[in-house]
Amino acid sequence: MVSERARTAAKTDEELVERVRGGETRLYAQLVERYQDPVYSMAARFVRAGGDAEDIAQEAFLRAYRGLAEFKGEARFSTWLYRITWNLCADWMRRHRKRGRAPLSMEEAREVADGRVDLEGDMLLAEQRRAVRDALDRLDEKYRVVVTLLYFQKLSYEEIAAVLDVPMKTVETRLYRARRLLKESLRRAGMEEPT
Repeated sequence: MVSERARTAAKTDEELVERVRGGETRLYAQLVERYQDPVYSMAARFVRAGGDAEDIAQEAFLRAYRGLAEFKGEARFSTWLYRITWNLCADWMRRHRKRGRAPLSMEEAREVADGRVDLEGDMLLAEQRRAVRDALDRLDEKYRVVVTLLYFQKLSYEEIAAVLDVPMKTVETRLYRARRLLKESLRRAGMEEPT
């Protein structure tokens, strides 16, 4: 006999949304389970503070749940959820801009300290990552967000346009300019383009 969880686990996002709207609210947990890692990852890339990223992720899921009645289904559920997450991240960045960016986690330092990283072999790579991260941080927000959504969140151009509520041509233009600005910034830092 197949359990209720097994029967609902294979449902599409759209089917789960409809069933949650229909009163099976416990099924919302499956949507949270599906998207908790990408939503948290997106928040962490923008706010760079683990606790704040967790708060943003939780708030995104809460807002999505409360807004399911208004969700028209014109975009995929995931795109709609990423848009909510982006709006929360943008609000956080505006509130924290004057105090500067939140510090990065100490994960890289821990990796070196406990021997998970070969210092000689990885120092150059770490330096390159830091240079790319710094160059990305210096980009204007409208450029940084499209790069982050494309390369780190793995969203398509269409999904980025929907998340940011801009035409796809705007996404293409911003990506072109962002890549050019990153290349110039890395060149000024004495680095070649990252692979």
